[in-house]
Amino acid sequence: MIGAYTIGKKAVKFGYKRYGVPGAIATGGAALAGYLIVRRALKSATNGGNVDSAIDAGEIQSAVEEKGLGAVTDTGTLERAINEEEVSSAVDMDDVQSSAEEETDEFADSTGDGDSSAES
Repeated sequence: MIGAYTIGKKAVKFGYKRYGVPGAIATGGAALAGYLIVRRALKSATNGGNVDSAIDAGEIQSAVEEKGLGAVTDTGTLERAINEEEVSSAVDMDDVQSSAEEETDEFADSTGDGDSSAES
């Protein structure tokens, strides 16, 4: 499993190679935000604890690069990105999804943009 710094760094490189500086900023920011949104949603659904090892950041990065930040609210993406065996308590994916949607909405409201995807 990789952490937030690594996912941001890889996404920035991907975005830069594909779209230049604006793409690096958009892709890196969206991938990092997606990871943090899923991590926060999973923490709230499992009553805290260390959930970093349960999240496949590469899966989140791929989904965000493909579909934009809204991909982190997709149940399929969440099921692929979260290893439930790594979490110490039971995980209700519906709770994680609704928390991720709320976090994504808050993020979109604060940036004034509904999707931070590099593809325009």
